[in-house]
Amino acid sequence: MLISEGLAEFTAKVEYGALPREVVRLAKERILDTLGAAVAGEADWELKEPFLNACRGMGTGDCAVLGSGKREFPAARAAMINATFAHAAELDDGHKNAGCHAGAVVVPAALTMGWALGASGAEILTAVVLGYEVVYRVVAGMTPHQIRKGFHPSGNCDTFGAMAAAGRLMGLSAGQIANGLGFAGLSAAGLMEATVSGQQSKCVQVGNAAYNGIAAALYAREGMAGTVTVFEGKSGFFQAQSQDVDTGAVCRGLGEQYHIGDTYSKLYPTCRHSQPAIEGVLDLMEEYGFGYREVEAVRVGTHQVAMDLTGRITLPESASEAKFSLAYGVALALSQGGVGIGHLGPKYRQDPVVRELAGRVHVEVDPEVQALYPARRGARVQVGLKDGRVFQKELYDLKGSPENPIGWKELEQKFTVNLKGSRFESSTRRLAEQIAGFETLERIDGLMGLLCQ
Repeated sequence: MLISEGLAEFTAKVEYGALPREVVRLAKERILDTLGAAVAGEADWELKEPFLNACRGMGTGDCAVLGSGKREFPAARAAMINATFAHAAELDDGHKNAGCHAGAVVVPAALTMGWALGASGAEILTAVVLGYEVVYRVVAGMTPHQIRKGFHPSGNCDTFGAMAAAGRLMGLSAGQIANGLGFAGLSAAGLMEATVSGQQSKCVQVGNAAYNGIAAALYAREGMAGTVTVFEGKSGFFQAQSQDVDTGAVCRGLGEQYHIGDTYSKLYPTCRHSQPAIEGVLDLMEEYGFGYREVEAVRVGTHQVAMDLTGRITLPESASEAKFSLAYGVALALSQGGVGIGHLGPKYRQDPVVRELAGRVHVEVDPEVQALYPARRGARVQVGLKDGRVFQKELYDLKGSPENPIGWKELEQKFTVNLKGSRFESSTRRLAEQIAGFETLERIDGLMGLLCQ
């Protein structure tokens, strides 16, 4: 059986009642976390208005998007917009070691299509679980070669998850879903160069995965034949974007083991690769009680991918660059005691204390940290004080990672912070309550009505 056929059969046939309760709980957490990230992105992203204007030139429809009650977009475009917002603030979740952000695409695709189709909460939760499962099973074997070859995992692999979620909600057969996965592979796109030049617009390629995935499901629904050898074919996805992929592992254990638990939650609005250093500095400050005025220098040893993505920018010139500056994140941790959305703005980027501290941060590749990548992604942080004392911490299992998880309470706190000051602040409790009882909703009109206003 081909990989597309195996994933399709599972996607078409698994029932909500067969999902482990722990998996359902995790899916609700993913919805809560992704919607909070999307609200923050919609409010914070500096290119929101030109992006929406561009989307208005791509067709009209009867779907509203996050932050607007006007029904003006087709469903696939609305999902793409919501997914773009979900990735814009760099607060969305990710796979523990594959550099892929499934939630930013799978959740908006499932919610937008579920709302348009009148699906129940249980049906949408099932679609979310399946979307994550397909993405993670595809991406897990491609790391680290996919990134090394220049492909952005989220922009590419999330397309399969959006297709699976949409196809399930549309009631496609296994054969149609296999064709849809083939179409998804043909339209998957996204380059790591977006993290080097064009950080402000990087989220668009992630949002585009939602559009392409839903489009693939629509093609398949109409009986169009996709490329069912899309994964293992000699010119297929795995060969083009990776190497030495264990193709047998992709479908192994389907229905016996769910991989949504391999998700980490971000606590800071920065690239995940900078966060071990940020959290390491915060931990050292708490443990040893020193302040930023005492710091002489900070050395961060990390792996090559983290160096390439976050070690090149010391003094960011925009909020988008700030999210990809490890030195700036460490400077904020030292001087502000944390990193939040508000710290990415010009007030802090131009602060002489923050800039001076960022200049004291030296980032380099540590051979021992590199040797553990990609199975473990972390950093060794060394803080030297002016009195000669030196403190060091090596950190891999960040708060919010599968190995150091946070629960609903902490995620709800993050959700509350993300909504604070936004047009949704007064609806925070109602939104969280509806997501907590998501499986009981006959339709999600109430939830989406609160978000699209």
